[in-house]
Amino acid sequence: MERQLVLKVGEVEVANGLSWRAVGLGLLLLLPNAYWVTMMELVRYAGHPSNIAPFANVVFILICLLCVNPLLRFLHSQTRLTWFRPFSPTELMLVYLILSIGTAWVGHDGIQVLMPQIVYPFRYASPENRWEELFLPLLPKWLYVSDKIALRNAYEGGHLFWQPENFRPWIAPLLGWGSFCIALSLLMIGLCLLVRRRWMDEERLTYPVLYLPQEVTRPRNPIWRSNPFWLGFAASAFVDILNGFATLYPSIPSIKVRVWHYDPLLASLFVGYPWQALQGTRMSFYPFAIGLGLLLPPDLLFSCWFFYWFERLQRLVGLMAGWTQLPGYPWTNFQAFGGYAGIGLFALWIARKSFRQTAVRAIAGIDKNERLGLAMFLFGLTFLLLFARAMGMSFSTGLMFFAIYLLLLVSITRIRAELGPPAHDLHYAGPDEILIAVFGPQGLPKRDLVVAKLFYWFNRAYRSLPCPHYLEGLKIAKDHRIPFERTTILMTVSSVFAIAAAMLVHVYAFYAYGITAKFVGPAITAFGGEPFWRLQGLLAAPPLPNPYPVRAMIVGTLFTLALMWLRASVTWFPLHPVGYAISTSWSMNVLWMPLFIAYLGKMGILRLGGYRSFRETALPFGIGLILGEWTVGNLWLIYGVARGIQTYAFWV
Repeated sequence: MERQLVLKVGEVEVANGLSWRAVGLGLLLLLPNAYWVTMMELVRYAGHPSNIAPFANVVFILICLLCVNPLLRFLHSQTRLTWFRPFSPTELMLVYLILSIGTAWVGHDGIQVLMPQIVYPFRYASPENRWEELFLPLLPKWLYVSDKIALRNAYEGGHLFWQPENFRPWIAPLLGWGSFCIALSLLMIGLCLLVRRRWMDEERLTYPVLYLPQEVTRPRNPIWRSNPFWLGFAASAFVDILNGFATLYPSIPSIKVRVWHYDPLLASLFVGYPWQALQGTRMSFYPFAIGLGLLLPPDLLFSCWFFYWFERLQRLVGLMAGWTQLPGYPWTNFQAFGGYAGIGLFALWIARKSFRQTAVRAIAGIDKNERLGLAMFLFGLTFLLLFARAMGMSFSTGLMFFAIYLLLLVSITRIRAELGPPAHDLHYAGPDEILIAVFGPQGLPKRDLVVAKLFYWFNRAYRSLPCPHYLEGLKIAKDHRIPFERTTILMTVSSVFAIAAAMLVHVYAFYAYGITAKFVGPAITAFGGEPFWRLQGLLAAPPLPNPYPVRAMIVGTLFTLALMWLRASVTWFPLHPVGYAISTSWSMNVLWMPLFIAYLGKMGILRLGGYRSFRETALPFGIGLILGEWTVGNLWLIYGVARGIQTYAFWV
């Protein structure tokens, strides 16, 4: 029997290390956080905090809570009321966990992609695109809004979403997709409980993404008195303050650090044969990205920019050799999928005995946490398969679809737990694309193909995937001596609240602002239409059989396994297979230069001054760069939302 503990943090009663004040605050902040992220990323298309790890908005909220601590300390000294005690590190990390889960679900690769798709197909079906003929009869009507009045009001805006004619058509889709999202969260949490012992206790992975919030919340951290920290903070804050005023008043000069300021310059460099193959190369100097790079291992930093240019070289050589005539060359996304698959398969293979023992303990009831994890995993997977079957997907295709998805979950969660890269996109290489590549659009039953594309919303990319945050939540629980069972309940409840908040905020935004009226940027149209445009192309004019994507996946997997073998055999081998998997993504096209600068700086300081010099100077400086930009940058975004104007966006 687990002994029930009641600890005292000051005078705040904490049951089993779980502060109810922190839990209540985190849950209360889920709705305003969902509104803030939706306004930034979808309505205003600026900031995009869910595209990077850790989430900038969540770290900013931690900073705000730290700033409130002196006031709480004063109020407590005057009133002696328990609820005025300053927030402890454990409480701050619980708030961080809850809001990270909330941001993951409402983020750029989650419900933010789902909600536009619910209102898109029946709004834009026309005789010209032939959707009524091609796939609309196969769409499960209970998951999409087809009422003309509700659709018109959502696209025009200026309406109240709770009016019956607006909200009633949403009830079935919200309940249907909401239950799907909850089952998905149960699957992920269960998976994390099953791999926790192996990755946390046996392999002792470091969970680098948690380093920044842990440093921010550490009591009496000497970093707050470090000159390099305040130098980095001031430098990045100055850049964002100046650029913020330059956005409002164009006569003020700016410091060009954002990516698109350099597009014209790079376009002028890559002109003519064969350099035109490098068009699309981008350059940026985000201060916070340089700071994040200083927190990463040197071999990962080196591998990121090395493999980024390795992909660029493939395009250059391909143009010179005439390979660009092959459909889809160089099949970058499929190579990347092979990289992720190799990492996931290797992680499962080396831990096969441990996972087998985990299954035995779970079935026998020896470890109640693993038993709970197995139950959640099986329930979530069963529900998802039955849901897919109710949508029209055959059971065999559903098994293949979710097997591929589970492999990606294992791979991405492992990458985050071991190395903590700031981005892991894998755009357009989810299970739907892999099944089409393997079987061809004509090799799958039409209904299976349609349903696979309807699952596009949680497979478009994986930047804000919730699963790594669940595993990091278990790491927080271990570090702060919170029972895993209670943490599991907390993460499940947080997921339910986060999913509900994200859906309601999106419906509110649709009717208040109007999808085609006040939404800035291409995100909502792209998110809403992409799966249906792709379906139209696959069904109206099926492409010819193309063996190259499958070959690219095989090559990517074998190349990744070869890199792993070389790293195990040759101690000085500098290339990391994770760099190959993540460096062909959209995010790395933006981040390669800041990570390259961080690599040069980190290696220079380590060689000249050693680890102690890096620890005392470069590390605080890097954290200062991150917090300075995220503090000022988020303040500009809040100001823009409050005033209803476009302000400086510190990222993308």
